[in-house]
Amino acid sequence: MRVQTKYIFTVFVFLIAAAACIAGISSFLLWKGESNDDISKDMKHQSVAVRDELKYFPIAKQYIDQIIYEDTYGAGRASGSHVGCDLMDLKNEAGRIPIVSATDGCVTNLGWLYLGGYRIGITSKSGIYYYYAHLDSYAENMCVGKDVKAGELLGFMGNTGEGEEGTKDQFDVHLHFGIYIKGNGSEETVNPYPYLKEIEH
Repeated sequence: MRVQTKYIFTVFVFLIAAAACIAGISSFLLWKGESNDDISKDMKHQSVAVRDELKYFPIAKQYIDQIIYEDTYGAGRASGSHVGCDLMDLKNEAGRIPIVSATDGCVTNLGWLYLGGYRIGITSKSGIYYYYAHLDSYAENMCVGKDVKAGELLGFMGNTGEGEEGTKDQFDVHLHFGIYIKGNGSEETVNPYPYLKEIEH
């Protein structure tokens, strides 16, 4: 009887603690002016914006049958989880496949990143950031501040990155395509794979 009473008391204490924890989180979110509903609404709005903005597959149409890609979003990597979609060149030849802008927007980042190599970041009017990494080279006159249209040439697929500027051949030739949205004061990644499948053809 004592064991049963002790067990019931332990469960009761656990439930009280769990309820207090949930209440604390809810209060914190409300204190910040956020709620789970607000967060989900913002994410839904951004998801619709991505669908509206993506007008071109990021690989020039005549080369689509020469690449493969699959859903590896969230897969483990040496540097952490994968937060994009890799479009792989079946021939594995750097500088061969043209990369085009999937959206209208403005070039807000261009240059070398240790992991991403030569990359371009394009921000749309809605504030969504589209990231193109591991380029072999850039299109002529590509620069920060340049307005680009969906379908415009950005550069050529490569295998740059994971080292100091100019590092190549650390992995196979591919484009890493990422999507980043801003909401509630933070930046979140979005899985590009389902969107790419929608606009592939």
